Order: sequence, then structure tokens, then C-alpha cells
Amino acid sequence: MDLKITAKLVLDQLDAVLCQISAEHYALNISSLNASVSQHIRHILEFYVCLFEGLKIGVVNYDNRERDPRIENDKLFTLELIKELKEKINNQVDNNNLILELKYGGISENNISLSTNYYRELAYNIEHTIHHLAIIKQSIINHFNYIELPNHFGIASSTVRYVNQKQN
Repeated sequence: MDLKITAKLVLDQLDAVLCQISAEHYALNISSLNASVSQHIRHILEFYVCLFEGLKIGVVNYDNRERDPRIENDKLFTLELIKELKEKINNQVDNNNLILELKYGGISENNISLSTNYYRELAYNIEHTIHHLAIIKQSIINHFNYIELPNHFGIASSTVRYVNQKQN
């Protein structure tokens, strides 16, 4: 399925950058981001973890995800987590129905519940990943130019298709 392939490809891009970035630069706070590369990576990966935890109970709530400092501080742990997530993506065969719970602060303290499914949430995670890869890309270009970025790193699939069509 294209969705599984795409999810694994964006995680492969993240993996490729992790393999190149120094431990010092991984956790370095970038003032223009008000965050580190590792904090963005933690944020990305925790959404996937949250999705797979939600599959167990039928409810996904990204707001209530567990924040794991090991992802921010331990590249080897993070690389292993990426490997595990790619395996889970590959092994998930059912498009389980899910409830997505969320709340928007200031409007209500009550959860909003929406019907969704695994594939829809995987697609969301892919888009969410690409968005954060684009942010990470700017940090790498501006601060860590020794890192060779994979093709199409942080670029939406629709943009890649559009550029390719214009060139042909």
C-alpha cells in the first residue's frame, strides 16, 4: 500500500539525518526555532507512538501523548524507535476504526470526539512529519551544513509531483 510505503519513506529520511547529526548538534537549542532538532524529532515520533497505543484501545488522543525525554537525548534509542515504528507500520494490516479525541484550549475543556480510522491517522502522521521535516531542514541548512539531506526532505508529495510535472 502506498500509504505504508510513504510513511516508511519519511521515517527513512528522518533516520538518514539522525545517522549524520552529531550528538551535540542533535540536542542543541536553535534560537530561531526556540527548540532543538531532537525536540522536533521527539514530537514527530510521539505521534506515531500515540497512534499505535491508540489502536490498542480504539481511541487516539495526541494531546495526551507521553513525552519521552529519551528521544530528545539518546540518538541510539531514537534510531531503534524509528525501526520499531516502521515494523509496526509494515505489520498493521487492518484499517481499524478509531475515535480521535482532541480539545482546543480556551474554547472548552471537554474533549471533542471524531470518528476516524488507522489509515486516516497514518496519513495525518505523514503530513505532520513532513511539516516538521521542513522545519528541521531549515535548521540543518543554516547550522549543520555537513548533513546531506535526502531528496525531497521536508517537501510535500503534492509539491514534488507538481515540480516533476512542470519539468516534463
